[in-house]
Amino acid sequence: MTITKHSITKKSEMLAEVAHVGEGKTILRSIGAFKFQLENSPDYKQICKALIKFGLSKNEARVFIYLAKYGEQKAHRISKALSLHRTETYKILKRLEEKGLAYRILDKPIKFAVIPINKALENLVQEEKQRIQRLEEEKKKIMEIWDSILVPIRDPTALGEFIQVLKGKNQICIKASEVMENAEDEILIVASNENLLQLFYSGVMDGLAEKAKKIKVKVITDSSLRSTYIIKKLRLKEKSLCVDIDYLPSFILSEKSLLLFFDDENGKNGKRALWTNQKAMIDALRVSFLSLNEWERFVKAS
Repeated sequence: MTITKHSITKKSEMLAEVAHVGEGKTILRSIGAFKFQLENSPDYKQICKALIKFGLSKNEARVFIYLAKYGEQKAHRISKALSLHRTETYKILKRLEEKGLAYRILDKPIKFAVIPINKALENLVQEEKQRIQRLEEEKKKIMEIWDSILVPIRDPTALGEFIQVLKGKNQICIKASEVMENAEDEILIVASNENLLQLFYSGVMDGLAEKAKKIKVKVITDSSLRSTYIIKKLRLKEKSLCVDIDYLPSFILSEKSLLLFFDDENGKNGKRALWTNQKAMIDALRVSFLSLNEWERFVKAS
């Protein structure tokens, strides 16, 4: 008898978990006894990673997606569904409120909800734009102070031969753009499928077709469909050579400097590159580039 009563009680609780919302649609309102199953889907993981790129922490992204899916919820229900400590949940909700992504519904007890995703993303973009604007203003102030104390600034390229190690996609792409922009005679590029894709989507190579009208530009990449598509989009087909080689050492070379990419096989250290004006390294890779270029053309001709 006890078992039957217990079963009925559980059944009633589960039915109470489901709330009807217009036109026969139902959503799960209380997830206290259930895990947030959406987290196991590939689409969820992709959206979560995208929100992290927009500046949210992983748990902020999880809470936002949860509320976007299930509607307004009490803090303790969010805490249980996402296996978060209640104190941490309140801190996350506060941060989402401060970012303009979440708001409180003045009920008893208080519930939390989030704004539509399109508005949320727009808010995050505007916040980033404002942050960049503040940095630009701070940059002007720093330069004014810097000039006033008469600190001599020397261009590292004027100090003789140098080597600089770069880490992270952003720093590498900024330097790649600088190397190509400052080239006066030639730009020689060897890029693997992955590195070519990175340069393409960062916009680093957008002006390369125009640059090729003024100076020598040559690109060597692999013969994958993705690489050939990118070359076509960049209008560099006549300036490029696609080779059937499993591994291509990636670099960007001008008459002045070299940017050599390092691929981390374990993926733990992130993207790295070496920037140098060392003549011996530049000459060695130029010879390698020209040798590969001529060898491939010779094979095709034969």
